[in-house]
Amino acid sequence: MKPPSKIALVGAGGISCHLLPILSFEADIVLIDGDTYEPENSSRQFPALYGSSHGANKAEYLTELQATQTTHDITPLSCYMEGSSIVNYPEFQGVEMIIGAVDNNQSRKIICDVADLLDIPAILAGNETNMGDAHLFLPGIYDPFEHHDFGPMTKAPFSCTSTEQLEKEPQTTQANFLAASCAVHILMSWRTVSDPKYVTVYSNLDGRSCSRSSRMPDPRINVVMIPEVDETIQNYLRDNLKRAAPAGSCVDTSTEI
Repeated sequence: MKPPSKIALVGAGGISCHLLPILSFEADIVLIDGDTYEPENSSRQFPALYGSSHGANKAEYLTELQATQTTHDITPLSCYMEGSSIVNYPEFQGVEMIIGAVDNNQSRKIICDVADLLDIPAILAGNETNMGDAHLFLPGIYDPFEHHDFGPMTKAPFSCTSTEQLEKEPQTTQANFLAASCAVHILMSWRTVSDPKYVTVYSNLDGRSCSRSSRMPDPRINVVMIPEVDETIQNYLRDNLKRAAPAGSCVDTSTEI
């Protein structure tokens, strides 16, 4: 698949601190965030370690730090992506992929809606305290909201009260890194395959267990069995249960399998 030459990266927080240095070596970047760095961000967002960043817009400040470390253009947009009006910004022209590094489902849905409008792919990266994952959205082909439970429709910062923002689950820089890695995994898959049906649509890294990933679901697995085939399979299973049962045991073969 054709690698994107220009990517809109939504969110300039913990995940993007890991993502931007990688993505900006591959493509031009439009970095979008309406939030500001605060001292409490310093535990997982390195720009907040600089006192000069406190109160500064995240997209603008992170762009300033990274701009001298790449050969590609990084353009900040110091606003939230609140809807399809974002496509009217001159900076957004020519975007071929959107990557969401956000922590709420309202923003993720907006990202998918904008990607659908522009007919371009989107990657949604996110994390919990000990795990990170990423999902691929392909307009008209694959919508992760139809295949995964993202939980409640959590609000975007522009819709939240200050209390609601404080109630978010604690995050760690390690989990942010896992989420960024999952997004890069999907991007590499997109770059490598020649047919969308082979692309990785889900990538997960969990510090408590293991890694998982999945490709595009095969529509054939949803085909309903015709009754004759279904009965044949049940008879086969019953016969094999009889043979496998220890001598003297009681095997109930009357129940449907």
